[in-house]
Amino acid sequence: MKRPSLRKKRLVPVLLLWAVFASAVEGRAADEARKKGPGLEFKVGGLVGFFPSGGGDLETYRQGMIDLYTDIGTIPGFNGNQGWNKLGSAAGVSFDAIFRINERIGVGVGTGWIRASSGGNYGFTYGQAGSESWGTYTLSGLEVNGEDFKISTIPLRFSLYLTFPAGRWNFYGYAGAGYYWGTLTRRYTYDFSYNYADSSPLYPDEKTEISSSESRDESAKAGGLGIHGGLGVEYRVLSFLAFGLEVYGRHANLSGWEGDAQWTATTRERQWREDAGWTSDQSSTDTGSKTGKLWFYETGDEDLGQFYPRLDMRGAPVGGNFRNVRSAALNLSAYGLAVTLKVFFDL
Repeated sequence: MKRPSLRKKRLVPVLLLWAVFASAVEGRAADEARKKGPGLEFKVGGLVGFFPSGGGDLETYRQGMIDLYTDIGTIPGFNGNQGWNKLGSAAGVSFDAIFRINERIGVGVGTGWIRASSGGNYGFTYGQAGSESWGTYTLSGLEVNGEDFKISTIPLRFSLYLTFPAGRWNFYGYAGAGYYWGTLTRRYTYDFSYNYADSSPLYPDEKTEISSSESRDESAKAGGLGIHGGLGVEYRVLSFLAFGLEVYGRHANLSGWEGDAQWTATTRERQWREDAGWTSDQSSTDTGSKTGKLWFYETGDEDLGQFYPRLDMRGAPVGGNFRNVRSAALNLSAYGLAVTLKVFFDL
């Protein structure tokens, strides 16, 4: 049998390489053709955002409570304490549908979900002891306030995209405006106790104990316009699939929060005498509800000579001890990072 020539042996791998190269070029050309025509893209993103303002009036209120209980700590016998951190970051998801007019320009509509929380506590302890001509006495007190805010938003965004393709890489930017629906819940708790005792060789010893507590639940909703923008880069692992990373920012300051509040407050006072035991024990409970706006205002403290901010949904305060009364605004402006997955369809 005749053996193939050396020339034919060399020709076979050359033809194979040429076939692979031609196939790759044809595939790349097809990809390029798909990129240049109109199409539809669906983008899903996982977000992490950071709030530079700390929530607007929420941050003003938080900082005001820290200042108040720090100032209380300057009064003799009082020790103020607080453990409430600034609203810092939040996680969320985004969904966008983008109509690609050509390889560079696209128009998108999107939504998503963002949830943030801020909580902590503040209060004081108090202690005093002394002596009088009739004997000695002791006073002690404790106050603890707890806060738990949760804020979520669902936006409807409209965006203009500008893309710069570079092979399998896409570099893009976008900007637009949208409407944001916000939901706020707040859980507030308050506990207070006061104890007084005296001892005298001339009179029966006495004790007075007072305790009170309150729990309040508030929920409110608001909506408003906002703007947004971002820059991103993505890599096409397949002709129809890409993974990406983008930085984004948004400005949305929502005011006009309206909702309802329910609260329950209890108080107990009892007194004791050495010669008679517990002479009185009285308790009372107050419950209430209110529908209306979330108010921001400042209230004066006569002992400290300062005004401190408040957030409350139980009605607008009236009187000379209040100032800057207005509807509260929560600033949900943020900047952050997003990891994205995008699917491409040709039209």
